[in-house]
Amino acid sequence: MGFISTTRHIMYGLAAVITTGCIGFTVNAYILYLLREDIKRLESEVSALKRELTQCDGDVTRDSRDVTRAERSRDNKQKSRDKASDTDSEEEFQLALESIPSQSILNTGAESGCTDRKCDSELLALCQNIDKDHDTLKLTEQGCEQALDTLTRLNAERPDTPQLMWRLSRIMFEKAKHNARAGLDVKDELLEALAIAKKGEELSENNSKSHLWYAILLGDTCKYDDTRVKLTKGLEFEKQVKLSLDIDPYNSTALHLIGRYSFEVAGIKWWEAKIAATLFGCVPQSSYDEALKYFLRADELNSEWVENTLFIAKCLIALGRKEEAKSWLDRVDKQGQGGVENEVQAQISELKKKL
Repeated sequence: MGFISTTRHIMYGLAAVITTGCIGFTVNAYILYLLREDIKRLESEVSALKRELTQCDGDVTRDSRDVTRAERSRDNKQKSRDKASDTDSEEEFQLALESIPSQSILNTGAESGCTDRKCDSELLALCQNIDKDHDTLKLTEQGCEQALDTLTRLNAERPDTPQLMWRLSRIMFEKAKHNARAGLDVKDELLEALAIAKKGEELSENNSKSHLWYAILLGDTCKYDDTRVKLTKGLEFEKQVKLSLDIDPYNSTALHLIGRYSFEVAGIKWWEAKIAATLFGCVPQSSYDEALKYFLRADELNSEWVENTLFIAKCLIALGRKEEAKSWLDRVDKQGQGGVENEVQAQISELKKKL
């Protein structure tokens, strides 16, 4: 607009000067005067624009800093949650394994001590004696040693017998827990138990416990693996637990463990989903509703299992049903006490405070 105004003034000025006949210096002086005025006006406009731009830059910078701080805060919180979630998941899985109900509770209804079609009467009697003593012997390191010696001998006498192999892997798992509490490295023990359980599962024709203990040891040895192997084991874990349930749908441990798997998958993080999709072409699918269904079924079979009650409440909280979760948490006071369950009760107390 400044340059257009200058041109218009020049034309008017020239017309006026020509009319008076005073061309020359007078014209030049008038043109210079108009140019100076427009230059001043332009400088004023430029200065105003600079101030506006500076103010805008400041606003953008402040907004950018705010956004950056918010993003950093959100990322830090997410990292903290992910780290806490990963730590909690590993700790909670260990608690689940340690709080597996006794053999006497698991053997319900029509289930016998031996579910394989090739189980003869002599082997059935051996298995029943082993299971009868297991709950007592597993409580101490010496008891585990005694049971381990017996099962090692029997496996040597009856090689490639699935009914004995899963029981051997089970007592190796129990012994490894005692050694771990003593601060010993139990990786080799657990991997050996996993190998025995895997072979027993492969040889088994119709034994729910072969599938179940292979799954349990898959889950317990995940802590030694990278993310890719963990995902592979996770899929195999789900498969084996479901195979166990197909044979014996009344096994509360299997129901609880598949519930745990469903609970973890329902809360899977986006980057874990990306890895799963890349490796397997699909993402494991589940929901808190599905996990809750398994936990409630396990509760029907074993209402004294505090760990299972804890996860019923967690599912209800995830589904926004907090009042129902409170009633389940209050039920803990009427359930069993002692042992590992004290640690679970500490988690329940913490949840009660949050609710």
